[in-house]
Amino acid sequence: MNLTGKLKPGMRVVGADETEYGTVEHYDHERVYVDGQPVPYRAFDRLDQDRLYVRQGGERYFSERRQEQAVSREGEVRVPLVEERLTVGIRPIELGDVEIRKTVETEQTSVPIVLRRDQVDVRLVGIDERPIALYEVPDAFKEETIRVPVRGEQASVQKVAVVTGEVAVSRTEVSERQTVSETVRQVTVTVTANYDEARPHFRQHFEQMQARLKETGGPTFRARDFAAAESNYRTGFEARNDPRNANRSFEDVEGELRARYFAGADTGESWESDREQLRTGWEHGRR
Repeated sequence: MNLTGKLKPGMRVVGADETEYGTVEHYDHERVYVDGQPVPYRAFDRLDQDRLYVRQGGERYFSERRQEQAVSREGEVRVPLVEERLTVGIRPIELGDVEIRKTVETEQTSVPIVLRRDQVDVRLVGIDERPIALYEVPDAFKEETIRVPVRGEQASVQKVAVVTGEVAVSRTEVSERQTVSETVRQVTVTVTANYDEARPHFRQHFEQMQARLKETGGPTFRARDFAAAESNYRTGFEARNDPRNANRSFEDVEGELRARYFAGADTGESWESDREQLRTGWEHGRR
């Protein structure tokens, strides 16, 4: 990953799961120094604004640093006890909807009504005979049809829409009690009192040291076997289990262990490496 010209001091270094690993102090052409710890560029995946993300597998460059920080200045081993707490929040969701359908239905309706009309009644009226009048003579024998208008009433039907009522739809918030269950994790510390039980951890620690030394040592690195370093782990472990050291810190017994170290066989490693192995053995002894 090419980070040339992109890094700035103070940038936060985080993992893919947002684990905080520290901040960028400075950098050179080979490494980025995170809180004083040199980390190669290949340990990083991407740069997003002010965050430098560690790629998968790159976390191993920070594991040893966290182990060192677990030891306080007074020589006490501080093992963080981590546990998960279940926090239940509330967020609105759609539970569904209420469907109100409006349909049109038809029915036959009868409305009584009174209609009026003219009724024609023709009858012969008897009168006393009289001489015909002069104005009646011209038309007296003229044939014609006399039309008498007959009037009546007809029903006129119209439809008028009227509002007969309303349907009111309202929402009322109700509460119900639920119990939310989830699995949470917590860290417990078990102190190993038997060396054979702690031995696999010491081997793993040794392999991590070898990987780190190989990374930083380059062509000068010489691979070593766990058997050559196991005596250091055992010496630290047994010293911690010694009742005479019950109230002593590693710094209190370091001088004695150093004298033993230089008096014993040469493991082919530096005092700094052997000291870390002695201290790891001490930290896993009986408390």
